[in-house]
Amino acid sequence: MTEKTRTSFKPSSSSSTGGRSNNIDKRISYSSAAIKDLTNIGSLSLQLQEYAIIEDLLFVMMGIEGKYIYVSRSSNMSSDKENRIKGVEYVVDKSLDISLKELTERIIPLATYYTSIDAFIEMYSAFEYGFVNHALCAAIKGLLKEYLILITQLEHQFRTSPSFTLQKFWFHVHPTLHTMSNIHSLVMEIHEVGQEALESEDDEMLILEEFAKKSAIPEQVKGGGILGILAERLTTMSGDPGTKKLYIYLLSKASQPYVSMLHTWIHHGEIQDPYEEFMIQERKNVRKENLKEDFNDSYWEQRYTPREGTIPPFLTPFKNKILLAGKYLNVIRECGIPIEEPKKENDDENNEKSTSVDKTDVNVNSDVLLAMDGGKLVESIEIAYKRANRTLLDQLLKGQQLLARLRSIKRYFFLDQSDFFTHFLDLASTELKKPSSQVSLTKLQSLLDLVLRNPSSVAYADPFKEDVKVEMSSVGLVDQLLRIINVAGMAEPLPTSTFSRGPRETFNIRKESGRIGEEIDGDGYEDADRLGYAPSLAGSVASSLAGSITGSSNSGGGKQALTGIEALSLDYTVTFPLSLVISRKALTKYQLLFRHILYLKHVEQILCSIWTEHFKSYHWRESSGHLGIEAWKNRLYVLRQRMLVFIQQFAYYVTNEVLEPQWRTLEANFAKVSTVDQVLEYHTDFLDTCLKECMLTNAKLLRIYSKLVYVCVLFANYTDKFTKSLISLKNQLAGINSNTGGNNNTSTVSSPSLQTTIEQQERTLSKFEDNFVYHVRLLIDALNFYSATETVQFLCLVVRLDYNQHYSQNSVGSAKIH
Repeated sequence: MTEKTRTSFKPSSSSSTGGRSNNIDKRISYSSAAIKDLTNIGSLSLQLQEYAIIEDLLFVMMGIEGKYIYVSRSSNMSSDKENRIKGVEYVVDKSLDISLKELTERIIPLATYYTSIDAFIEMYSAFEYGFVNHALCAAIKGLLKEYLILITQLEHQFRTSPSFTLQKFWFHVHPTLHTMSNIHSLVMEIHEVGQEALESEDDEMLILEEFAKKSAIPEQVKGGGILGILAERLTTMSGDPGTKKLYIYLLSKASQPYVSMLHTWIHHGEIQDPYEEFMIQERKNVRKENLKEDFNDSYWEQRYTPREGTIPPFLTPFKNKILLAGKYLNVIRECGIPIEEPKKENDDENNEKSTSVDKTDVNVNSDVLLAMDGGKLVESIEIAYKRANRTLLDQLLKGQQLLARLRSIKRYFFLDQSDFFTHFLDLASTELKKPSSQVSLTKLQSLLDLVLRNPSSVAYADPFKEDVKVEMSSVGLVDQLLRIINVAGMAEPLPTSTFSRGPRETFNIRKESGRIGEEIDGDGYEDADRLGYAPSLAGSVASSLAGSITGSSNSGGGKQALTGIEALSLDYTVTFPLSLVISRKALTKYQLLFRHILYLKHVEQILCSIWTEHFKSYHWRESSGHLGIEAWKNRLYVLRQRMLVFIQQFAYYVTNEVLEPQWRTLEANFAKVSTVDQVLEYHTDFLDTCLKECMLTNAKLLRIYSKLVYVCVLFANYTDKFTKSLISLKNQLAGINSNTGGNNNTSTVSSPSLQTTIEQQERTLSKFEDNFVYHVRLLIDALNFYSATETVQFLCLVVRLDYNQHYSQNSVGSAKIH
């Protein structure tokens, strides 16, 4: 404590040793008079009353009851600390001279302040109140020591100076009274805040029993809470120079343990906080190992979090930098990299760095910052933050090769330069046709390793190819996405007037019994209630077709097991600290995009195989010569081509207009990144944007799209049925020609049975046409709607799907080939 602060407790030296004998005589005469009448001070002379009351004041100021100044009946003198902390009130004998009594009553509050402050020190020095309270109590105890020294000096003057009067006594203690009043006001405020916090916690414990396990000391009267109260009082009372110096002194002393914890955190990434009073709390149950296991684990956000209610107000502008500086260093320490001690720099370097510190956004009282660590706190935080950020950023980008890792993931999960994967699918085609529960992961992993180690593959030179693993998902892609959307609360109701009713009025969808149109009710959306790529459509389409084509494997609409190709997914092994960026949550997003692209490629492949079969097969290649049969074949060719174009255009949109541009943006952002949090933010935004623009976060678009894709798959699966039907038609036509002797024109020859068979096949084909065209138009209208509310990128897909306004202008009937 400074000498200026100490002077408030010291009287000026005005004692005179020359009158000691006279003073002794006065004390003797006073004692004789007091023996005669101990209870009535008013019976003494005015001079003896003054000396008697001064002697009583010397005792009362130390909390000891006097002869003529005694404890008020309203005061509780019990040993309960809660009552003692309010202070002891004293009253003066009524018989005392009125002038002396008035002056005495001005001095008596010192005794109340002392007893209150002393009880506060005794109570808040307990270990559970934390280091900050311990430091504050030690500082106040130092002031009380000077207060007792003042009493000793006053007693010395009283015993030795004959001219020492009650007026001089008041003159010496008046500055101290102001100081003690401020300290008493501080301790009472701290105590009241603690009582209010305990009452609110008691109310909560009535609701939640687990709160009873919490510490009995509220956070508001520990650590940052105490510093906040001191800083607030310093700012509020800064107009009084004496009070300002007092609170600067108390704040500087009380903040020393807190500043020590702060420096340990921002320079070493460690929290040394046994009493839970620091502004950052550590959750030890959140471990870095969970990053590779738990989808919802957020190590980076939850391992270290701020205690919002106890952050000192003067540190609020710096809380993010304080939090991140320690988190960065903690990650470095978790990696096993030694953390160097911060170097001591000379004054010139410090002056240069202090000018570079950005304080434009800092609105903190300079006196508060001056009391904290000598005014170097802001500079220390800035330097520690920049140092920790630069160290971890270099470790991620250079030491761990983050960008190279992401390029490797892009190659495998986005099928970039995927010649190896085409080879893998060819080798594993037999295994992937099995139900997912019967697929051998060991065999698939061996085939993938064989392909990746092939010198002719582009993945051969990838140093991270050993980290790619094969896995099988237990749920269909659409089901998984719909569950994520429902949990995340992203599913929003769509106005039915926007496009739901328009297509139904425009499209002439058949409403006959057994038609595909019957499965569309209301908006044409059904809840996902079964496994598979498009669960809501599979049973309805299959059951409607089962009435026309016998032997349907899907008849009955029961639950279908996922095939290997539908459940196929990849995984990627990532170590800490890369798992901060490529966490399980991020890998799950990569897996969703991979399965989306893979299934598009799979559907494209099976549609191309149909084209190959139509081109090679004699029955499809050769003309039958019958107009009805040829018209049916042309309609089937057109539908096949429309489905193929739809799948190809959609795949092009996903890869070339969403994933690739977003990847270029991510690379550009990484080139100018300056903080680790920017790396996390850019990577998360990249994945979220890709999912959104690929329609994987919108339940309505996802359901429409899934039905379209399943219609394409179902159409491909019925190719054999169509081939058998074509052979049957040709055989019937050949039989008619043989019966007529071949004299009739083949193009016009007909019979009731042949005509019935052709009409039956046309109706079956019409079901596919109606359903496909209806959902394409529904998808286009939905994309137009959501392009105005979510992302304009959907318009690029609209242009690709309907580049010539075919679906917008033509009705279902005119879209067919008769």
